[in-house]
Formats: sequence, C-alpha cells, structure tokens
Amino acid sequence: MNTSTLPDILYPLSFMRSARGLPKLRYENLNPEDLPEPYQTLLFHEGDMTSRLEAYHESPLHVKTLNSSNDGKKYFREVILNSTNSGKPTEYGAIEIQLSSLPDDVCEKIKEARQPLGGILNEYRIPYSSSPRGFLKVTPDGPIIDAFGEVESDYLYGRSNQISGFNQETIARIVEILPAL
Repeated sequence: MNTSTLPDILYPLSFMRSARGLPKLRYENLNPEDLPEPYQTLLFHEGDMTSRLEAYHESPLHVKTLNSSNDGKKYFREVILNSTNSGKPTEYGAIEIQLSSLPDDVCEKIKEARQPLGGILNEYRIPYSSSPRGFLKVTPDGPIIDAFGEVESDYLYGRSNQISGFNQETIARIVEILPAL
C-alpha cells in the first residue's frame, strides 16, 4: 500500500481507536522545526525510536501491550514503551507490522510483544530505513492519559513513521507519541 493511500497521518492509531469505538484524536500537523526540544531531537530523524529513547532515558525499553490483533499477514498493536530501569512510560503508540516482509523467527519475536520493533530489527540485523510521514502536536484525551497513567501537559508531541526494508517493501507503519518531558 502506498503511503498516500493511507486513511490519515494517524494511521494505524486512528484505525485501532476506531475499532475500539474511541473518538478521533485531536492533533495538528507540525513542521519538524516547530517541535520544541527535546522533542525535535527525539522525533526528527530517520532512525528508529527505540535507540533514541533508550539513549535519552539511559535505559532499555520494554513493551506493555494495550491492544493487539493478528491476521497472519498484518500484526497490529497499541503499546506503551516503558523504561526498564524506572518503569516510567517513554512512548505511547500504535504499529502495523507487515509480517510477510520479515523472517519467521523475527515474526515470532515480534508476536511475543516484549521488545520494541526497532530493538528486534537491530538485534536480527534486518536492514531498514525509517521515513517520518509527519510530526504531530496532540491534545491528550482519556485513552492517552489512561495509557500514560497521567499527563501533565496540554499537548504531547509525536510522529507518524514508516519503516521500509532493503527492497523498499513496507515493514511497519507507526504513530509514536511521547509523554511530557
């Protein structure tokens, strides 16, 4: 699927929220230079978020799955990434992973839902590129506040991203929202 045919910049989060009967998320598109620090450094890059967040929080991350579904071809999950050291949330997001674009052992590791995708791709030395589709200023609502435990800000910042393999085949589409920092 071409990114221009995706329903919106919030896909797959918008898809997962709709499936749960949740209201649409309120957000604004931002230019990357309009992101305040440290969000600009954490979000405006073409690498994986796992490595960036682990370096920023000086801690490995682990996945807490909020919702997931798997039809054998696509694996969807809505998650919180937590710092292993502090237990604090470092990211809320939703991901659609194209299982057919990855080796079986990598798919099994992904479906265990313990480790972020970026960490798994790096561990298995899967070549990939990351292409941000847009940057977001999000108004936190009930489901996001519940996911983070609390939100001490009127706005949160995030990005919509696509990860592609060596042959430009889509591996994943992700919406990544950071807590107040």
